[in-house]
Amino acid sequence: MEEDRGEILVGPWKQIHSAIWLIGLAILFWKGWLWPGILVLIAISSLTQAALQLIGNRQEARQAAQAARAKGADRLPATCPQCGAPISAAEVRWTGETTADCPYCGSHL
Repeated sequence: MEEDRGEILVGPWKQIHSAIWLIGLAILFWKGWLWPGILVLIAISSLTQAALQLIGNRQEARQAAQAARAKGADRLPATCPQCGAPISAAEVRWTGETTADCPYCGSHL
């Protein structure tokens, strides 16, 4: 069964989340704040997990967009059909995953 990647932490984010729990439990046992402290640790853990998932999802989306743009760079014309300027994948203004505009005249490529 395939898991939904949006609900789990992967890579270094999982280790950061685990470290929060280990350090938090060590502090709770050291100070003797078990009952109220465990609720605070759960809240901190939940908020951190949500933030780490957001960061991970943004990185994943950025990588997917870069991969799609690399595929779309093969389909770019050598020159702009509107102004005749030379077109480079690094210089165009990407408006979507596979759509771009001319950096000189702004026409859709």
